[in-house]
Amino acid sequence: MCFGNLTPQLASIQYSLADKVTESDDFRRLERVGGVDISFSVDNKAVAAAVVLELKGLEVIETKTLETELFFPYIPGFLGIREVEPSLSVLNTLKHDFDVLMVNGNGIMHPRGFGLASHVGVLRDCPTIGVAKRLIDERYINVATQRHHAEDQFLISKNGRVIGAFFRGKYVSVGHRISLKTALNVVERTSIFKTPEPIRQAHLLATETFKNILEERG
Repeated sequence: MCFGNLTPQLASIQYSLADKVTESDDFRRLERVGGVDISFSVDNKAVAAAVVLELKGLEVIETKTLETELFFPYIPGFLGIREVEPSLSVLNTLKHDFDVLMVNGNGIMHPRGFGLASHVGVLRDCPTIGVAKRLIDERYINVATQRHHAEDQFLISKNGRVIGAFFRGKYVSVGHRISLKTALNVVERTSIFKTPEPIRQAHLLATETFKNILEERG
């Protein structure tokens, strides 16, 4: 199937769902933070991993993994279409609730304002934070030269509107139901290393689980 022919329709869906994103704090407490990530191979076999941590002390209280398959190819700007289903599926296996979820991908810092973190947040209807290694397309934004505070948070804007920040080597943006100020605060509080712990732990879990599966199957 030529998925490239579907990109106008998929883009239209992203624009429509982006209208549902809210950028204000919409939760009663902030005690537990979830993280989700996916590890996959060239044949689209994948492992989705989810973790839940206590925000205070960053103790991991639950981990889950789910072996799955990715049926949609990687197309820049459509990571949400590819990874949202396995992300939601593994999150549904968790027994512990989380107050905010950190997703390994962009939120509203996306050409159509609807990256993976927003996709997961809107469909699950939960507060999400997007944390990404890179921008999808740097041509659509302006990286602000203004330093937000002493921790080197550089705000990023699009058409004069702040849509995220560059912080400790990562691009942070609102996914859904959270403000950028709170998102950055959560990222800062969970960053022992360069990558915030919820995503780092989920990534390690997904990668190690996938490795073990491959070794078991020879």
